[in-house]
Amino acid sequence: MPSDAGTKREVAGEIHELGLALLQAGKTPEAVFQFRKALTLSPDFPDAAVSLGYALHLLGKFDEAVSAYDRALGSAPTLAAAWNNRGNALLALYRYAEAAESYVRALELVPKLHDCRVALATCYQALGLAAEALGACETVLDAAPDHAEAHWNRALLLLLRGDYREGWREYEWRWHKRGFTSPQRTFAQPRWQGEPLAGRTILIHAEQGFGDTLQFCRYVPLVAALGGRVVFECQPPLVALMERLEGDIRVVATGAPLPAFDLQVPLMSLPMIFDTTAATIPANVPYVAPPADRLPFWRSQIIDTEQRKIGLCWAGKAYPDPGRSCPAELLASLAEIEAVSWHSLQVGWAQALPFPMADLTGHCHDFADTAAQIARLDLVITVDTAVAHLAGAMGKATWVMLPHAPDWRWMLARDDSPWYPAMRLFRQARSGGWADVVQRIACSLKSGVSRTDGD
Repeated sequence: MPSDAGTKREVAGEIHELGLALLQAGKTPEAVFQFRKALTLSPDFPDAAVSLGYALHLLGKFDEAVSAYDRALGSAPTLAAAWNNRGNALLALYRYAEAAESYVRALELVPKLHDCRVALATCYQALGLAAEALGACETVLDAAPDHAEAHWNRALLLLLRGDYREGWREYEWRWHKRGFTSPQRTFAQPRWQGEPLAGRTILIHAEQGFGDTLQFCRYVPLVAALGGRVVFECQPPLVALMERLEGDIRVVATGAPLPAFDLQVPLMSLPMIFDTTAATIPANVPYVAPPADRLPFWRSQIIDTEQRKIGLCWAGKAYPDPGRSCPAELLASLAEIEAVSWHSLQVGWAQALPFPMADLTGHCHDFADTAAQIARLDLVITVDTAVAHLAGAMGKATWVMLPHAPDWRWMLARDDSPWYPAMRLFRQARSGGWADVVQRIACSLKSGVSRTDGD
């Protein structure tokens, strides 16, 4: 006769199977209920705890998912799936060091967990351990040469260290990466590989975010200079600004009907086609300027005085990097600097401003307005967001506040940018060290150094 404990475990197993079926059917909350019920009947049921953690992760309840995985590991400490999934939940919480520890434990148990090793590389990169991250990616590629996520991470790491030729080639793997930011476009027209245009029309289509388009639109006039006609498709808020690019370029908003064209190419494949190295970046600025009809309004709003006019932007989107935003309260010391009038460039900021400043962002309907506002300023101070690329593309003196583990385009251990000659970089000395960055900026402002930095 079966024991009571055995009966409960058997029933719990049936309930767990029901939960798995609900999960597969996309009924995640109902699956969570069943997994919890299974664990109530059989507390030491690691498979049910792992399933619960996975379902909670899908619901965005990452802290609860970590607790579920900890429960599984309490009774099954050698369960590699629990360590791996625990790392995924911690990574979603941006707890990179703890996530890395979980991934290491999973790999000790099952070294061939390639996705796990790539995620470990992501943690290393976020922790500023670029060499370790690159090594992890290359270990995966030695065993699985077509692993798209490993190629993608390797691309970012190569670009970060300035190895552009190989980095751009690896960057083409972005289209094979699961869940890539921009879906791959399919056209009947062939992709341009850099051959002579001979009067043909080429479509260049923007991808990813506003900052990417602002940084890489410098290549569009270079294509136009090769003897063809260019159709440049970009995000609607950038259209008025992109219409100012030099050359025979027709600008079309993403989603609008496209004119006829013969060839096509994604915007961020152009650096590879032009064989761009750190020494050959096309950095003739300004290559972006506000439309003339936007300037009169901003002249009337931002008038010339004896004070330096400085624009400030302190927060970017939390995804994919919440660490690039500077807490607003840390900026308060900047208000003590004399002979400065401050102007917010922080569009959509709902909280109280960090200190008194003019906020005209409600009048910015697109990037052409933001460009016209920046044109009236002497200096822009910003975190790594589209404002940095816009000001840099305009040739405006720009100071960028960077996290300890920066995005690839800012490279490593330098205070300038080969992409933007009028730019100065202020890097965190340690992760989260924004107070020191703000202090260094304040000291530079007090010394008046911005007067000589591209003004």
